Amino acid sequence: MKRTKLLSLLLVFVLVGSLALTACGGDDSSTDEGSKDESSSKELAEEQVLRMNWNSEPPSLDPQISQDATSSRILIDTLDGLIRLNEEGLPEEGSAMAESWEVNEDGTEYIFKLRDAKWSDGEPVTAQDFEYSWLRGLDPKTASTYAYMLYDIVNAEAYNSGDIKDSAEVGIKAEDEKTLKVTLKSPNPAFLSKLQNSIFLPARQDKVEEWGEKYASDVEYMVSNGAFKVTEWEHENKLVMEKNDNYWDAENVTLDKVEGIMTSDPNTIINLYETGELDVINVPSQYLEKYKDDLIKSPEASTFYYTFNTENEFFKNAKIRKAFGMAIDREKIQQARTEGIVPPAWAFVPPGIPGPGDKTFREANGELLKDVGNGSSAEEAKKLLEEGLEEIGKTVEDMNGIKFLTFDSENSLQRAQIWQQYWKENLGVEVGIDTATFKVKIDRENKKDFAFSYSGWVGDYNDPMTFMDMWITDGPQNTAGWSNAEYDELIKTAQTTTGEERMQAMMDAEKILIDEMVVSPTDHSVKIYLQNPKVDGIVRLPLAITNGYKTAYITK
Repeated sequence: MKRTKLLSLLLVFVLVGSLALTACGGDDSSTDEGSKDESSSKELAEEQVLRMNWNSEPPSLDPQISQDATSSRILIDTLDGLIRLNEEGLPEEGSAMAESWEVNEDGTEYIFKLRDAKWSDGEPVTAQDFEYSWLRGLDPKTASTYAYMLYDIVNAEAYNSGDIKDSAEVGIKAEDEKTLKVTLKSPNPAFLSKLQNSIFLPARQDKVEEWGEKYASDVEYMVSNGAFKVTEWEHENKLVMEKNDNYWDAENVTLDKVEGIMTSDPNTIINLYETGELDVINVPSQYLEKYKDDLIKSPEASTFYYTFNTENEFFKNAKIRKAFGMAIDREKIQQARTEGIVPPAWAFVPPGIPGPGDKTFREANGELLKDVGNGSSAEEAKKLLEEGLEEIGKTVEDMNGIKFLTFDSENSLQRAQIWQQYWKENLGVEVGIDTATFKVKIDRENKKDFAFSYSGWVGDYNDPMTFMDMWITDGPQNTAGWSNAEYDELIKTAQTTTGEERMQAMMDAEKILIDEMVVSPTDHSVKIYLQNPKVDGIVRLPLAITNGYKTAYITK
């Protein structure tokens, strides 16, 4: 296919907005026009129902098992953690189950005081609920892919790995029904910001024990302490939440119901919006011009990339990985498909994430791929491929037919087709495309049942570590199967130090990650929405976690 045809394919791309990602910050956030405080000056509609699109079936609504953005969007409304983030993405005292907290002088001990609150079935929410849930997330039997987020806590990692058998040795203690004490190994300025993530949300021990593996798998196996509760779930089709009257802050929840469908088809999505059957959608790129005056743009601290399985017979070779990473023209692709709205990625940590001093991490560590990922390195990429294949005793013909794994959405398929043509034209390799549902794709990646795949990661909190600790040896998010002792040591240093030393360790680690081309970053996302003008009060964060629909309302 010639480049002209390749570029025509680019123009039918759908913007990456709220694809269901395996992740679940940035320095900015976006609030839709108006806020909950302003709702008193606006006349509310009689019917307080928000109609939206979940995009896909949530793989799991068990907070300690959930590992994706779709599930997180639901869990933030059905379960209330210790804290919520404000519009700036910062922890806000008194915004959730913790009415207040205290921190000792060296930043290693947190005392959370819980408010009076109830579950949806009328049972009290206690500090024991949080102790149980966090320890459950660390229990090796749970096999939580997000257990590492608790590793700041004393003995958490040792308990998760099985080196410590007694959970009483972990620094998580419910001192009474309203007091939770958490002890960290060393100070971590990002600790509080993590607490809105799913693994820190409460689960009910009595219900987990009663329902077993069915816990949170359907309406009858769920209990909520958040602003909403799930009342209808047609799997792969629809999920409905209704206001939880037992929620501690129910008087400040205006919506009665959130009705969410599950579709990733762009034509279906735009048709449902145009006919008034959806109130909020992510905008397909072919409609950007039509709706240019109505678009809501929201930044997202995300990176999209393809992951190489370093256990694969070809991609175990770094030169071959680099060749595939260098063969595409990131700038031309992004300009063609989004008119430059969505920027190309020149490294793994996205723009906006804080770095040393007054700089962002990206400003401090530079654009590591800029000289080799802009389409000017095709000849060098071909040479690297030939050298790498010679080193492993293979030829281009041997590599023909290798499969690229991606989501089964139209957007993902079109994106893969563009890369497919670049790899053919610049490397001479015929790559096949293998599509799978989100849930199946995650499972295959975890089992290393792929050669290379399309992936995305949205920051779980506003710190470079949410991107960097993914790639440690045997890390649960390390689907590449990569291992590098120097990288591991740098991440360990960053986890146990503060200030400039911490940032420098992460910057050095990122350079190794990109130099080894374990992943090939392609772009960062900007969410672009269309929203019914009658919908107001939605607070959007640039993180994988959201602020849900607690503050949303419908006006006349």
